[in-house]
Amino acid sequence: MSQTKLKRRAAIVNLVKAKRQVTILELSKEFGVTEETIRKDLQELSEEGKLLRTFGGAAIREYGTERPLDQRIIQNLSEKQKIARAAVELLGEGNMIVMDAGSTTSVLAKSLPHDKRIIVLTNSLEITNILATQPGISVICTGGRLREKSMSLQGVLAESSIESFNAELAFISCAAVDVKLGVMDSNEGEARIKQKMIGMAREVYLLADSMKIGGIAHITTCPISKLTGIVTDDSISPKNVQMLENSGIQVIIGK
Repeated sequence: MSQTKLKRRAAIVNLVKAKRQVTILELSKEFGVTEETIRKDLQELSEEGKLLRTFGGAAIREYGTERPLDQRIIQNLSEKQKIARAAVELLGEGNMIVMDAGSTTSVLAKSLPHDKRIIVLTNSLEITNILATQPGISVICTGGRLREKSMSLQGVLAESSIESFNAELAFISCAAVDVKLGVMDSNEGEARIKQKMIGMAREVYLLADSMKIGGIAHITTCPISKLTGIVTDDSISPKNVQMLENSGIQVIIGK
């Protein structure tokens, strides 16, 4: 890597730390390079764990923190849509699926087909509202205590509701995933719900955009050996694909 590129990327990291969040356009003007060059810089810096890619820019990486659901849904939206399209291909006729209260699972809910007689079990009020008026999709919402930040239902009632069912597929989200540390979250209640979902599903797919791979968060939900596969976007690095596959995990890439 050239010294010019190294210096620019170091300066980008310092600028993001100072301003906490910047746009691609701002960085392009600041460093006098094209927006495509900045996108490549941000992608590689994100993979190195030095900053967090956001929709249209970058932000300081704050592990273990959690933004409100409405903010997380628009972050990396195009990547989430790619993941949703790939996840839909896994569905079979009449499947019962279970989905947790994540931003990527909410995007998936908007993409579910109406002609497969799918039954959806969820602890997410957002997903319940998305699917409430969709023909051909049956929705079962757990009870429980509302957590406003994620618009999720938690607690003993939600957990016991999940245990009452059996599902063909579980689609779960995460704050981060790592081969050694496993699937991670930033809230203990969310992690317990996901553990129940993993336990009642025949196949478990983690929906995780490429920026979450190799990251870290406070709570381990499960080891990656509990997963059938990971559905991610096409910005995932070949190195990360190889690392996951070497651990026995199927990697499905949405485009």
